[in-house]
Parts: sequence; structure tokens; C-alpha cells
Amino acid sequence: MSTSATSLERQILDHLIEHFEVPADSTTETGFEGLGFDSLATVELSLTLEKMYAVELDDIALKEAGSAAGIAALLRSKGVTGVVAA
Repeated sequence: MSTSATSLERQILDHLIEHFEVPADSTTETGFEGLGFDSLATVELSLTLEKMYAVELDDIALKEAGSAAGIAALLRSKGVTGVVAA
């Protein structure tokens, strides 16, 4: 993957910063531990992403994705091709 974030990765990271109060200096590669995520936050994020992108996500797969970049890859594997309107 290139060093620049894709639009989907950026949208996910922006959502994490805005709605989950992760540090603003986080990158798309910052892991969930670095974001201060616990299991409850992961479940909340899963529900939010399911609504945003109209896909079903497994909490375990989301946890394994581990970062905004990983989440973007997971969403792409579910057929998501781009960002959604906010």
C-alpha cells in the first residue's frame, strides 16, 4: 500500500477522531491500542460502520483489522468501493 491514505481510510480515521475521541495526530496505521480502544469501543465502531457502509461486520474481524487502514481493507473485502456522504 502507498504511504498516502486512501479516501476511505481517511474517512474512517476522521470518523474515529471526531466520534471516538482518538488523538488528532493518529494516522491510518495507528493501531487500536494506540487509539485507546477497548472492546466496548470496538463494538460501538462496528455498529457505526455497519450503518455508514451498509455492510455486516464481525466484531472479531474488526478487532483483527486493528487500524483505519485495516478497517478500510476489511470494508473493501465486503464490497465497499468508496466513501459515503457524511
